[in-house]
This record gives sequence, structure tokens and C-alpha cells, in this order.
Amino acid sequence: SALSQFSQLASIEDLPTPDYAEYFGLLRTFDSQNRFFPTLPIETSRGCWWHGRDPGSPKGCAFCNLNLQWSGYRSKDPSKSVSEVHELTQRHRTLSVAIVDNVLPENGIMDFFKGLTRLDRDFRIFCELRAHTPPETLKAMRDAGVREVQIGVEAISTGLLKRLKKGTTAIQNLEMMKWCEALGLVNLSNLIVYFPGSDQADVEETLTNIPFAYPFRPPRVVPFWLGLGSHVWRNPETYGLKAVFNHPAYGRILPRKIYQNVALIHQAYRGDTGLQKRIWRPVIQEVKAWQKNYNAAHQNPFEGPILTYRDGGDFMIIRDRRSGGEALTHRLVSVSRSIYLFCERHRSLNQIREAFAEVPLDPITQFLKEMVQKKLMFRERDRYLSLAVRVGAKSL
Repeated sequence: SALSQFSQLASIEDLPTPDYAEYFGLLRTFDSQNRFFPTLPIETSRGCWWHGRDPGSPKGCAFCNLNLQWSGYRSKDPSKSVSEVHELTQRHRTLSVAIVDNVLPENGIMDFFKGLTRLDRDFRIFCELRAHTPPETLKAMRDAGVREVQIGVEAISTGLLKRLKKGTTAIQNLEMMKWCEALGLVNLSNLIVYFPGSDQADVEETLTNIPFAYPFRPPRVVPFWLGLGSHVWRNPETYGLKAVFNHPAYGRILPRKIYQNVALIHQAYRGDTGLQKRIWRPVIQEVKAWQKNYNAAHQNPFEGPILTYRDGGDFMIIRDRRSGGEALTHRLVSVSRSIYLFCERHRSLNQIREAFAEVPLDPITQFLKEMVQKKLMFRERDRYLSLAVRVGAKSL
């Protein structure tokens, strides 16, 4: 089929720098009141390394059909990508850049952003990345000029993330949301609802986890849509789809013969859509409340993040503004402070026990339990994550 046929360069290293001269020439013909400073699209890679080399492989997100035009994953040398950013922004006198990769490369990513930092330009950059990106990389991105990111969150239920084939967990997603808040990165992630085959357990897990995410920028709720060539489309029975066909909207704009005989990018299906809309309704309402709470808490620009801590060396003070009323404060001292800081990255109970071997297990587990009850830490199975971010965090 056309979905499995490829004609592409073996390497994208030899591609010339994009020529946007015609676009900018047209822009100069606009009246002064209609002109604007555009965002430059920059490509550092093609495909998705999470998807795997074979487009029919079991890897890759179940809902995604963005990389079917590529075979395998190819990326440019970081120095070439830095050179292109420099050349294009200087040529067109603009500093806004959108890295249009479906996902940033794993290898060389720090070299790329450190190279941009060395240019000493006040860039404003957008990019997409996966939820396992280390905080050190996020900081390098921020220092280079990244201001907006789209992280592949998609869910804060590990059960649903497994169905989505994301290869990530709820605690990883919460940690990424936290680092974005700490570094001042605007996280433009999505939360998928109505995914076929998702169940009440996925909904309940999501509802349980959302209150822990209240300090962080809420994602946008996006109803699942069936993409041509996606894993769900290729395996409809696995997801309970009884029939798959072109979306009816095409029938209103295309000739009947084309609508009935050409497979189009946006597909529709018969399945459990009624059930999905019913069970996910409380999540949609909860996200609306989350958004309202987040916006209200940021009306005062001097307040900063909702859940913060200030470190005093052998003690720390946590400030929690989630309630919308008077902020709650908590003081942690000595070992309690140390454990909380240790769990700034999610840690297993065994890792915590090994790091604090001199402390009996019972006080540790009691402390962790109290922190989770107060929603100052998040627990998933035997792993724990501290949720507060340091006031004015400039480094990690």
C-alpha cells in the first residue's frame, strides 16, 4: 500500500538551508499595519525514534499517524542545525523559531541547545519532546531560548498510557509538568479522552491524580480521533472498532465517488463512542476546574508558581496556594527536608531507603504517607515525587 512505500534521502545532512525568500518577499508587500514577525520553521530531524524503524512495528504511540511518510529516523548533526538557525534568523531579522520535528533527537540534543546558547541571541523557541526528557536538558533548552514546549503527556493515568503505547507513566508526566513550572516553560500538552477501549479504571485513576497536578499548567482536553495508518487503524479489533470509514465531514465537501473510494487522513468508526463520552465527562469537568484554579492563582504576577519551597539549609518552607484562599505553609527540617529534596526526581522506596540507611524504615514511610496525604508528594506504586518547586529556580 501507499503507506508502506518510501522514497527518501538516506541522510538529511545534505539538504540545503530552507529558502523562505519568496514568503518574506510577499510579507514585505503588506501594509505596515498588517505586517508581523513570523516564526521560522526549523527541521533538525525527520520521523520519530519512538516509532521505530518499521512503520508497522509494535512501537510508537497507538493514536499517532504523523510519521508514516518516513522510513526510520534521521537527524542532522547538531552543528548544522545551529548553523541553520543562525543563518535564517540573521537573514530574515526574526528571533522566533519553531522546531518542527515530531520529536527532538535523543542524541546530540544538548550540543544543539548549548550551541544556540553560544550564539547569544534572544531567541523564542517552540519544540515538541517526550516526557522522559531529563531536567538538565530542559534547563539547557530554557537557557537557549525555548519558551514553549509540547510534551507528549496525553494522559495522567498509567493504565491509559499503556493503552496509548506511550512508554511513559503518570509519575513521569507529573515530573515533567513540574520541571516546566520550575523553569518557566509554557507546557502546551494535550489530555486525550474517549480513547477506544479505555475504561472506568482509567477515568478513576485520572480523577485521583488530577488534584496532585493542580500546581502545574493544565493540558488541553482533546477527543481521540482516528488517523489513517495509526496503530489503532491498523488493528481495529484490538480496540473494539466494529467498522472504520472516512469521516462523514468529507462527504459534505467531496464528490461521492472520492469519498467512498479514497482513504482519507481523518477516519471515523463504530465502536464504544457512547460509553467513552459518558465515562470521561467527569474528567472534562475536572480539567475545567483545574484550569479555572490555575488561572485564578496566576492573576497576581508576583506570586509565581502555585506550590513552592524556600530552602534554609537544614530546613525548608513549603507554600501551597492550591486552595484559592490563604496559602498553607509547611516547615520540613533535618531528614524530612533531605528526603523531600531527594525526591525532586521520582524515586523508588528502595532508593530512598538506601540513601537514608541510617533512618529506620517506619519514620520514612510515615513521612512519605503524610506528604502524599497533603498532596505535597505524589505516589505511584512504590515511587515518590516531590511536587513543590524552588522559589525563583534558576538552576536544577
